[in-house]
Amino acid sequence: MVASRIRPLGGWLLKSTLWMTGVFVAAALSAAPAKAATFAYVANAFDNNVSVIATASNAIVATIPVGNQPYGLAAAPNGKRVCVANFLDNTVSVIDTSSNIVVATIPVGHGTSDISFSPDGAHAYVSNFYDDTVSVIATASNTVVATIPVGYYPLGIALTPDGTHAYEANNYLDKSVSVIATATNTLIATVLVGAAPVAVAITPDGAYAYVTNDNGNTVSVIDTATNTVIAPPIPVGGFPFGIAITPNGAYAYVANSLDDTVSVIATASKTVVATIPVGSGPLWIGITPDGANAYVVNLDDNTVSVIATASNTVVATIAVGDAPDGVAIASVAPQVLTSGTACNGIYNGIFRGNVTLSRGQNCIFVSGGVTGNVQQNGGNLALLNSEVCGNVQISGASTFTIGPGTAIGNDLHVQNLSASTAHNQICGTNVKGNLQVGNNGTAVLMGASPSCAGNTVNGNLAVHNNWARTSLAGNTVNGNLQDQNNSAPTEVFNNIVGNNLQCQNNSAITGGGNTAKSKQGQCAGF
Repeated sequence: MVASRIRPLGGWLLKSTLWMTGVFVAAALSAAPAKAATFAYVANAFDNNVSVIATASNAIVATIPVGNQPYGLAAAPNGKRVCVANFLDNTVSVIDTSSNIVVATIPVGHGTSDISFSPDGAHAYVSNFYDDTVSVIATASNTVVATIPVGYYPLGIALTPDGTHAYEANNYLDKSVSVIATATNTLIATVLVGAAPVAVAITPDGAYAYVTNDNGNTVSVIDTATNTVIAPPIPVGGFPFGIAITPNGAYAYVANSLDDTVSVIATASKTVVATIPVGSGPLWIGITPDGANAYVVNLDDNTVSVIATASNTVVATIAVGDAPDGVAIASVAPQVLTSGTACNGIYNGIFRGNVTLSRGQNCIFVSGGVTGNVQQNGGNLALLNSEVCGNVQISGASTFTIGPGTAIGNDLHVQNLSASTAHNQICGTNVKGNLQVGNNGTAVLMGASPSCAGNTVNGNLAVHNNWARTSLAGNTVNGNLQDQNNSAPTEVFNNIVGNNLQCQNNSAITGGGNTAKSKQGQCAGF
């Protein structure tokens, strides 16, 4: 683990101061009612943006520019907005989750670090690290309506389930937690805990507040009825940072930033029952509403580890932006698309007709369908567990995620993508026609188990003349697979090809484990 990590004071602060409609199976599209979809919003401190991960597929479906050095995040109880604390801007960015666009920027105190919503969503409480205060935002007007003095260097904050109190960790000198009565927005108690408290999580019944002590390698438990600490503190890993409690209240998950592990505390016995290796420099944790998965942001290797809570094992690792240092989980109710040229949000259900996507639009289908074609000339497209009866054609200044669980009734063409650092992917998708990827300046990933499942292509798969990286792994192609004339590295691994596998004139190609009727050219030994 590298020494340069984003941290509150107590020794460290910031990493350097910081074409035609096809015939489809009749049962493929059904008019199911809109069902909430769950997303993990991850703050990338040095990219000044937020990655949006669809938890159903663990695919990144959007990247949202926010303020300078985003840190803590919180999702509103109704899932309609996510607020982002921008540490160096002294602002809060408000993201509309239906469109994944910032709709407001709110000035608050200095060193904006963490956010927590009231249960009714009417107010957001914001820790201001350098001002030793908490700002209270009225979400209806997006204005600060109160500023509350607390202890030195406030960091993590959490509200009780009934909304009557906020518990805020004072990180550096105080070794304390400030208790705020939200009815009057006044400080009513100060509870001494361990050295350098960082984060607070409240049990679902509101009876206890769990506090990580960064310099003490412990977790303190506060009885919220008496605002006293239950002794002794719980030993965990090195430099515990973020903490999250499962919806049923049975377990608390603690990110140990020095040990690169997560400790699992059984709340009934208040003992550690499991220790899970994760990525490098884990900081914060978010748990899905069903309690099935915990999302851990790893600052030092720019990833998110996904823990299945039933087995306490890491089941996925997701590459995100530079220095991920915050996460919030939001359940978003999809909309129903009413215009084929106005796809700018999260949708399900069936759209009857063609969909055209242009620059500036962010179109996400989750368990939805389009009876016609989808043409993307710009913007961001995500098709997750969705079905398109016709063709999908992607070109220009576009970013996209296709699959998993997606079916395309005819052809999928990805051509002439503009140069960018984005990593587009096609994973776990069934293409009834042909798949063609050519003349692209942006990387395209087509299967790379386990993070991106292979695809099934009923026709031919052709990859050609790309000047950004391409990868083909674990795909089943009933026709021919051709990989040729690519000037950027291309990979061909573990594909099953019904006819010919042919590779030629690629500047840099690697591969192996493929099966085919015949292998030719550069793929002869693959």
